[in-house]
Amino acid sequence: MPTIKPAKVPETGGGTKPFSLVPALAQQQMYKALAALKSAKLSSANGAEVAEIAICLALGKHDPVILASAASGARTVRKGGKVIGGKLAEAHGGILVAATVAAVGALLGDAKATALVCAGRLDGEQAASEDYRRAFGFAARHKLPILYLVANNLSQGRSLARKDTQELDLRTLYAEVGMPVFSLDANDAIAAYRVATEALHNARHLRGPCVVEALTIDGKGKSAASPLDLLREYMERHGNRPL
Repeated sequence: MPTIKPAKVPETGGGTKPFSLVPALAQQQMYKALAALKSAKLSSANGAEVAEIAICLALGKHDPVILASAASGARTVRKGGKVIGGKLAEAHGGILVAATVAAVGALLGDAKATALVCAGRLDGEQAASEDYRRAFGFAARHKLPILYLVANNLSQGRSLARKDTQELDLRTLYAEVGMPVFSLDANDAIAAYRVATEALHNARHLRGPCVVEALTIDGKGKSAASPLDLLREYMERHGNRPL
């Protein structure tokens, strides 16, 4: 029986580029947006700006974006978007509930669309926690295709939720309402893009909403490297130098 030899792969002078789950064009777009954000000095408003940029770029052009916070990052790459003001929040008993209602309205008529709600920083006050619980519970109960982006701070030696209050603990959200929570470094745009891609896939297959938690440590809002440096290093490792 003749021996079948595998086909020889042509050799290239530069070798093969490492595989990336994030398209090269999206990496370039994220880099330009992060550079613009840095120039405008808007990268510390709520701690989720880097993730806002990445997730907005992962969304489709017709996927609605609901701004329940300043959302400086989202505004850098996405024009328009439904802004949730004080009167609308008062009418619905909370800003996140109002944002969820606005997302439902924006999703009507497009079965393939998924909404992003930029919720800003997690508020530990009891009224705010109740607002989050109501919004998350409603979205989960009706399996709404919504991604909630929440910024949160993790302090060393302190629990994210205090036992003596009704402060919302995102770690128990899946047990409470069946909504998954994806936690990531608030400075890591690549991680946010990957998480958004997975969450969008789940939402579009009628699996319901999720929370993307952008974590900062000890209130510093910074890691050893800046978001721009982290992204540049990733791009260079994958043969995609910033333009």
